[in-house]
Amino acid sequence: MEPMVSVCCAAYNHAPYIAQALESFLAQDVPVEILVHDDASTDGTQEILRDYARRYPDVVRPLFETENQYSKGVAIDPTFNYPRARGKYIALCEGDDLWSDPRKLRRQVDYMEAHPDCTFCFTNGLIRDADGRAPDRPFLPYSEKDTPGYFAADHVYTLGDFCALNFVPTATFLFPRSALDRLPPAFWDKPCPHGDLKLRMYLTAAGYAAYLHAFTCVYRENVRTGAMSQWSRETGRKVYERSRSVADMLGDVDEFSQKRYTEQVSRFRDWYLYVMLWNAPSARVLREPDARRVYRALPPARRLKYRLKRLLAPLRG
Repeated sequence: MEPMVSVCCAAYNHAPYIAQALESFLAQDVPVEILVHDDASTDGTQEILRDYARRYPDVVRPLFETENQYSKGVAIDPTFNYPRARGKYIALCEGDDLWSDPRKLRRQVDYMEAHPDCTFCFTNGLIRDADGRAPDRPFLPYSEKDTPGYFAADHVYTLGDFCALNFVPTATFLFPRSALDRLPPAFWDKPCPHGDLKLRMYLTAAGYAAYLHAFTCVYRENVRTGAMSQWSRETGRKVYERSRSVADMLGDVDEFSQKRYTEQVSRFRDWYLYVMLWNAPSARVLREPDARRVYRALPPARRLKYRLKRLLAPLRG
């Protein structure tokens, strides 16, 4: 039987979690194929994946690396999983997360089948502290900043609307595989460390996004190999480079959408420009028009603090 959904799973040192993820994929009530990219794990994840591949040879299809690709800046799913996908739809879930609802895919597929012009679908989920030190909490709204853009009911988002949500649970993403053919070269050719943000923004720009009000996944927070945990340990230089990359990506998305939502995209983009400005290695960044505009929009006290930060930076050495 041909899969209706290709589940794309990026895994790296997820031995404590990967079996739960795989079981949650297998529990779905639509035909799936499970495409796992293991990025040179060293903790036993590969052995677990090989066991599942032996038990479900027609469903679980792992790919093993001998060198870590993510650390080289390679986009995992677009490079290794999307080209292997055979399903009409693609769903994402990383190896340290899981689906908590066995009808997760059925809900989304039924919606997409009834709305063929929809290019992206997502739901809510729970955030679970990997260390068990905090109770589960809803993923959306992720923070108070996201509250105006979140509706606790089924909702349709344009690209402009979607800019009001900073974070969306990646483990709930589902989209038509054919939508990837509509994306411009910039999506494929320009790297961006926020791959989930990049994907949802481009796909929504290609049509529209649909939120289905259901809690269908568990996102594990504070997993040491997770992206957010790694970002929290970054140097200022790395934060500067990452923020610049995201700001550039959002500029490309604005172009792709033919600037129909420039006002909303620009406000969203300005946050990343601000982070870029604040972490820039020198004040030379102010020679750039966008950085200078964001700087001039800061309150006077914040501008003074920035100038002092730049003045003291050489002394810190």
